[in-house]
Amino acid sequence: MEFTCEDFKVGKCEGEKLVDGETMPLVLQPPEPSKNDLNTLLSALEKNKDWLGETIIKNSAVLLRGFDIKEHRKKVVLYCEIPPPEGSETPFTPSFRVTEQMLEEFPEVVAEIEEKGLKYTFIALSKKDTSSMRGRGWEDAFGTSDRRSREKGRRMWFNTVVSMHGKELSSATMADGSEIPERVVKRCGEIIEEESIQFKWQKGDVLFLDNLALLHGRRPSLPPRKVLVATCK
Repeated sequence: MEFTCEDFKVGKCEGEKLVDGETMPLVLQPPEPSKNDLNTLLSALEKNKDWLGETIIKNSAVLLRGFDIKEHRKKVVLYCEIPPPEGSETPFTPSFRVTEQMLEEFPEVVAEIEEKGLKYTFIALSKKDTSSMRGRGWEDAFGTSDRRSREKGRRMWFNTVVSMHGKELSSATMADGSEIPERVVKRCGEIIEEESIQFKWQKGDVLFLDNLALLHGRRPSLPPRKVLVATCK
């Protein structure tokens, strides 16, 4: 990737991958140790907001590392305040890679999904659970008001078939009620895992994700852990 921003330097993190010529996540660090404070970061973000927006689209995931951030986290997507002693990685997968694999292995099923659409059903729990999408509007649960997304001419795998299909409280079928083959759903989950990217959280990490280009989740962890999450346009 061509890098032309003087306010950040490119770093590396364990677990990053080169996907279709782009590094995921792209690690951005202070240009020098003395420029790691919050005000300098906010100034750099404001100064380079167009460039950063283009970079997030280009690389799909951008990780800010090495900045001393203690407050005013409203502009971030994921912010690690307390890294867990073990686990709790946030794996993310370029969704176009899932589409490519599914088209290669199950072209007829993908065509049927595109033609018919999908239907999700779930049983709402009696108590509100803000950590779950159950009981929440789909725009809130999926972080977007656009049901289909195409970035850079790529076809995105923008659905939750794997997480909803055949579960105790939920199901996923074709929109006409016909079943999605279990082997297809299982293989899709395997592809998502095979293509996933993850890294160990460090205190102060800020991770930007393009929610239309990536599927993301969370690994189990040991306490304590505090990773704050926000969404923005």
